[in-house]
Amino acid sequence: MPNRLRSSKLLLVSAAIAALVFTLSPGLPPQTHRRFFVSNFAMPASAAPAKPRPLAVLWDIDGTLVESTRLAFEGTNEVLKSSGHLEITEAQYKEGCKYTTPRRFAYHVSGDPDDPVGPGLGAQFDELYVQKVSPTTVPLFEGLRDLLGELKRENCRFSAVSNACTAYVRAVIATHGLESDFQCQLGPDDLPAAKPAPDGLLHVCSLLGLNPADCAYVGDAPTDGQAAQAAGMRGIGVTWGSYSRERVAEHFDDVVDSVPALRAALMGDAS
Repeated sequence: MPNRLRSSKLLLVSAAIAALVFTLSPGLPPQTHRRFFVSNFAMPASAAPAKPRPLAVLWDIDGTLVESTRLAFEGTNEVLKSSGHLEITEAQYKEGCKYTTPRRFAYHVSGDPDDPVGPGLGAQFDELYVQKVSPTTVPLFEGLRDLLGELKRENCRFSAVSNACTAYVRAVIATHGLESDFQCQLGPDDLPAAKPAPDGLLHVCSLLGLNPADCAYVGDAPTDGQAAQAAGMRGIGVTWGSYSRERVAEHFDDVVDSVPALRAALMGDAS
């Protein structure tokens, strides 16, 4: 019997039994009936229909696909120091990751992401950042190459949308030999608006000829989840990047703590 039909029949039987209990014991308070039903007859999560596999997975880069914290943090302080500004801590760097690079530097310098000092410092950083990209400085998170291969064998398509510049996105994809797999590789300099606006995700869907509802976006920042929500796309948050589960949970449809959990979320009932 198909799982969905079996689950529906179980739910109907459960409801009938719960109604009988209520009829035979009318003096019990409502919360007692509710606890009885949930404890004994509620459909388990495993019986719920699995989410369909996405036709395409769009990826954030830093903190999602690759571990770039050391490179970006040290590069940030190199630019700040050479320009006569105070250096920052790693925690301050991570907090600033919610902004595009120019706004992040403005935030680090004055606390105001719209400070006009940002674009100049951001341009210096981008030039330095792209030059230093290598498999060693921006390694793929463990297990992701295998997951990408498995998804590819299932005819899933890939693209990347980041708030880092397009040249950096392309350099990261290229250094790992994934150019032919990622059909679109975009940063905010090639888009009308950066995340949390949905422009990048919607643009990729248009180029791929896909409905956003048939795609998933994987990211590590609250702005990634907000962009996915605004695009009408399933958002999957990962906790191995710059933000904790508590910071990202409300912004994503699903939050995962490991690559195997991400695989299960993307592969659905085939996991």
